[in-house]
Amino acid sequence: MSKKLKIIYMGGGPSYTIEPLKRLIESRHEVICIYAKKPKPSGRGRKIKNSPLIDFAKKSNLKYRVPENFKDKKEIDFLKRFKADLFLVFSYGIILPEKVLDIPKYGCINIHASILPKWRGPSPVQYALLNNEKKTGFTFMKMNMGIDTGDILYSKEIQIAKEDNTVSLLNKISLLSGEFLIEILDLYINKKIFPVAQDESEATYSYKIKKEDAFLNFAEPALSVFGKIRAFYPNPSAKCTIKGETVKIIDAEVINKVNKFNDIGITLDNQLLVSCKVGTIRLTKIQRQGKKA
Repeated sequence: MSKKLKIIYMGGGPSYTIEPLKRLIESRHEVICIYAKKPKPSGRGRKIKNSPLIDFAKKSNLKYRVPENFKDKKEIDFLKRFKADLFLVFSYGIILPEKVLDIPKYGCINIHASILPKWRGPSPVQYALLNNEKKTGFTFMKMNMGIDTGDILYSKEIQIAKEDNTVSLLNKISLLSGEFLIEILDLYINKKIFPVAQDESEATYSYKIKKEDAFLNFAEPALSVFGKIRAFYPNPSAKCTIKGETVKIIDAEVINKVNKFNDIGITLDNQLLVSCKVGTIRLTKIQRQGKKA
């Protein structure tokens, strides 16, 4: 039987980051601390609300910390005192300097939400959806100082359904990666599998999604508009203007992929069928400002 590992789990805080942590807790390994992103004021009242990951840590009586970064030597020294065997990282969003990567005996393992080296960077799921891809997946990667350039321990494909958006796809990736997590960690620490270098010639990159990216441009093909609607849900949410009012587009359906239109962004019926440069798209679910979808 493999040794019992002392593991520090690092996650950004969304609900999808909880599943791999649950798998660690249910295993023979010991989660000695959780590192999450520091809560920020949100909503109309600008109140500070804990992330789902922090709430889970509290309910599970697990130690947790929320440093803003690891530039402070005191924070790095604090990490060292745990004497962790391994750090598991999932959508953490905080850069780990070399001094942190070198702390655990077995290194830092990242769960990346794509089949590396495709879609390195902060928004791999969104970019798969933006490009209307049919499949994506996850990769267990041994972290180094590069942006998702570390050696690969394991990867697994996931089919992308037509109805998938960023939320549903991240949940799929979280669940499936959790299923394989303990097995792959055991194989790795027992030297039954070894990290394999990525093929740099195949590398592609994703970038942080900005609020201004969210406004739809119907001068693009309907499929491109559809990809944005799926990728930008729930944040920042795709938007467009209808009768002078900016609304969020929650869901849509491509009706036609080939017809070309001179007049674009025109509503063609009373059920929000909109003309695009190529094809038409029906806005099936919208949300007006201050209203529910």
